[in-house]
Amino acid sequence: MTLKSFLDDAYTKKFEATVNAIIHDDDTFKIQLDHTYFYPEGGGQPCDFGMINDNVISDVQILDHDIFHISQTKPTFTVGDQVSCEIDFSRRFTLMQQHSGQHILSACAEKLFEANTVGFHIGQDYVTIDLDQKLNSDQLMLLENRANQVIYANKPIIAHYPSSLELSAMPLRKQPKVTENIRVIEIVDTDFSPCGGTHVKTTSEVGIIKIKKTEPYKTGIRIEFGCGAYALKFIQERNDTINTLMKLFSVKDDEIISYSEQLLASQKSDRANLHIIKEQLYKVQVAQLLEQFESDEIRVITLLETDINMTDLRLKCNILCDSDNNIVLAIGTENEKTHIVLAKSKNIDKEFDMGKLFKSIVVPLGIKGGGNPFVAQGGSSELVNTEDLVTLLEEKIQSMF
Repeated sequence: MTLKSFLDDAYTKKFEATVNAIIHDDDTFKIQLDHTYFYPEGGGQPCDFGMINDNVISDVQILDHDIFHISQTKPTFTVGDQVSCEIDFSRRFTLMQQHSGQHILSACAEKLFEANTVGFHIGQDYVTIDLDQKLNSDQLMLLENRANQVIYANKPIIAHYPSSLELSAMPLRKQPKVTENIRVIEIVDTDFSPCGGTHVKTTSEVGIIKIKKTEPYKTGIRIEFGCGAYALKFIQERNDTINTLMKLFSVKDDEIISYSEQLLASQKSDRANLHIIKEQLYKVQVAQLLEQFESDEIRVITLLETDINMTDLRLKCNILCDSDNNIVLAIGTENEKTHIVLAKSKNIDKEFDMGKLFKSIVVPLGIKGGGNPFVAQGGSSELVNTEDLVTLLEEKIQSMF
């Protein structure tokens, strides 16, 4: 079994070890050492990357209680050899910042709001914790400020291996998942939490904690945040976005929100005015179209439109069907999409069902959609053969009258 040296020293970057086993599995080689400072994936924390001699280690996993360092290339060493190991410490330290920062944030959430952490995950450039309570924006700001105060206080972070008696006296934030060799991470005056992960030595090394966003999670909340290097990257990206918007809109940073609100209000007004103009235009077009029909009998009107979206196609059909005796077969194209609307006036026999017509003629062609007796609609992400479709629909309608 591999000795977990990383539990006692998270700052070792290079070390020597003896190869206990090499397993060739599919396209990978799993290397087991007598001891390791490489952290294996687990407990919400990703694994370390690094090198063993000339082999790139891109994954570290616990398999059957042993730690295996996974490489894509065949090792030049063999079982029993002494090898030189080096950890990607930039990645390791960043992950240490995230894990220690999570302990701080979770401890502050419990102390401030009695909110328990029920989930934890470190991603590529973010961290999430799931709390069993909802927090509003004011509470989140208070939580973030309190967590950063713990960081500024430069409190020691200490790993303990307590006896059963010592463990019972510790104010644990959560109960351990194991029953022996229990490791407890203490953040002085802040937190006691069972944990097998890697941590920085003092809270100041976390640097900063910045909450990015939140979303509902079951009955509580999921908080996405970053610590140290993650937080810096997030702040830099947000700052670049703000500077770009300042140049784009020619406004100051504190004017971006009000300017954006004005743009949205103007856009909403323009959209409403455009709808009115379109509706007036379509009414004129419909009136001209209906002039071509002399009879008051049922009219079958085919509309073939280009560069039109479904909303506008439906609007034109609705205007046509405001008049009596109209059956509308409308097909519109937009970029590489096809929109189809089948509609009829309210006075036409209820047994003439547009939804059933769509289902019997259009759906078998692989076009999704449906509707009710008066209107049905659907579409395809590809252009369809318009002539064939119109022919099928017209023949079906003629046979029904």
